[in-house]
Amino acid sequence: MREGRVSKPRPDLSVIPIREAQPILSAWIRPRIPLKLIHTHEKISDADLLALAILRYLHKMPYFSRWWHFLKVEVRFVLPSLTQAHVRLKRLLPVLETLLNEVETLDFALIDSEPIPVCRFKRAKHCKFPQASFGFTTQGMIYGFKLHAWALPNGRIVRYLIRPAHEHDLNAGEQMNADWPTYGGPKIIGDKAYVGGGYITPPKTNARYPDLRWRDEYHAARKAIESAFSSVAGRGLRWGQVKTIWSLRLKVALVLIAYNLRFQNFGPVNP
Repeated sequence: MREGRVSKPRPDLSVIPIREAQPILSAWIRPRIPLKLIHTHEKISDADLLALAILRYLHKMPYFSRWWHFLKVEVRFVLPSLTQAHVRLKRLLPVLETLLNEVETLDFALIDSEPIPVCRFKRAKHCKFPQASFGFTTQGMIYGFKLHAWALPNGRIVRYLIRPAHEHDLNAGEQMNADWPTYGGPKIIGDKAYVGGGYITPPKTNARYPDLRWRDEYHAARKAIESAFSSVAGRGLRWGQVKTIWSLRLKVALVLIAYNLRFQNFGPVNP
């Protein structure tokens, strides 16, 4: 920061009025999504639509239908129908996933997984969800998926992958490592589930050849991704009900973007 300049605080979009938060978030999204033909029947732009969808998770509204009704009735936004909003968000899903997996050079990354059950376990036998599976996690046996992610030491999530719950963390980590060189070949710190995958991991009590790269300070560093997953879960990772894989992917992408906004500097609120 240059001498004589005072840094301005980042606006907390979850506490300022929605009508003020929406333009700030839209302005940040607009240059990051591809241009398209604007149809006369579309009441809001893609950037505005995504901004409102993300704000739902900042305000911790469990169901999209209730959020859309709240925006129309209470905030008095002129919005498309709920069905049209769903169709447009589905079309924009690849854009959201690209935003969350933008390549950048990293020195260190933390890797871990978080369970995403798609229904209560006692109802799992009657739940028919494409690609979901039974799997054992830190929360016990679930039916659903796991969110695998890389995070920076400050907690920002920079890369993620959704895999069935039965898939081992090492297998999912291998898929994420496919683009490892393009990220600058960072040192990746994992827990004991990632032993044997080339990661920096804490030594097991019965390990014959412990990882000599492990340092005690890595224990504190790993808390960053654990805190990130705790915050992501609190923002709605396991809320509501999803019935298709695309709706699950959309929810995860919106939740992660809503979480990562804490690391984004939007500049002054009133330019």
